[in-house]
Amino acid sequence: MYIADFEICTPLSNDIAELSEKIQANDNEFCLSNYYGHLGQEINMSLCDSQSFSKLDPKININRCHRDKTLVQMAGQALTPLLTRFKEYSPTLAPLILALAEQIPKHKPLAPEQLANSIRQHLGENGDMIHWNQFMPVTIGRAGVLATLSLAQKLFQQNNGIELIIIGGLDSYRHSTVLSDLSKQQRIAMIGSDGFVAGEGAGFLVVTNNKKYALKMNQGHVRIHPPGLAVEQGYIGSQEPNLAQGLTSAIKTALDTSPSLPVNQIYSSMNGEAIWYEEHVASTLRHRHDLGGNIAEKTHSVAYNIGDIGSATGALSIALSAHQLLSDGLPQRHLITTSSDKNQRSAMCLTFEPAEAKQNTQKEAQDSVHNEQDDR
Repeated sequence: MYIADFEICTPLSNDIAELSEKIQANDNEFCLSNYYGHLGQEINMSLCDSQSFSKLDPKININRCHRDKTLVQMAGQALTPLLTRFKEYSPTLAPLILALAEQIPKHKPLAPEQLANSIRQHLGENGDMIHWNQFMPVTIGRAGVLATLSLAQKLFQQNNGIELIIIGGLDSYRHSTVLSDLSKQQRIAMIGSDGFVAGEGAGFLVVTNNKKYALKMNQGHVRIHPPGLAVEQGYIGSQEPNLAQGLTSAIKTALDTSPSLPVNQIYSSMNGEAIWYEEHVASTLRHRHDLGGNIAEKTHSVAYNIGDIGSATGALSIALSAHQLLSDGLPQRHLITTSSDKNQRSAMCLTFEPAEAKQNTQKEAQDSVHNEQDDR
């Protein structure tokens, strides 16, 4: 698979090049919010500028918490330019596979199908390029976007004439009950308490199995290699210790199913909590022979600049990785790892593939034929 296009929506920037620069400069938009912990503490959050969102049509029946409205608006912010371009090159409608937050009943999440319908209404005519009957939600949190790529791979293999698929991740912590529960668990950053910064964001990518649609820069494309999916027995809330076996297994699959190029960047879903740091260190050290030296120095996490963005993490990591690979224009490999609060773990590799590789192979074959004719 290849990356054909992408768009993002984050608190720091909606432009991938600008976001990359701001992350390198260690910028952030962290600030005390209008949300409070279970003891009334102000919560530190990283939120998008709601004033920049296009307004929701009153006809859209989404009279629920602020989070659900924000999800629809962030999706619109990222999908509108993506679909505007998509109309210009896609001969058919595309399926949409969307990673969403883990569904915890007491948090009363909006049903994925209802969310999709609200997004469809908000997009208007731009939404006509999505085959909504083929909408597939993946509700496993941070590990979700890499799991959507596994589903996309299966769709392509079924060979139903599908050459373009839209995948995405969407999440927000604008939910009082969610934040109250996290504050009780002492997991989030508040006045008088350390923890992860609750954020929000969206990322959407067009993936393809036909290189003619692949995004091209510096005479090359970004290739997506098969993701590794696994489960961890020691997840948050379980009685087992987190031995990082799940992420170790996912990383092994990702490395084994991609070319043996140098791994120059690692993008992790770590958010500042000790459990994720320890899991990352253990799993990457087990693969240090493949990952090379300076693992800590080449590891990045979007959460340190835009907050924990949950199920959107994978999409943002892929977009940042693709931007860097295309900008560098050098054969290399990037590793992306994501871990959900529950037991799902995922990892995958992206590589820069020179566009002339195929042409060179053809030329070598032609030269070989000419040489054989000369020998005769």
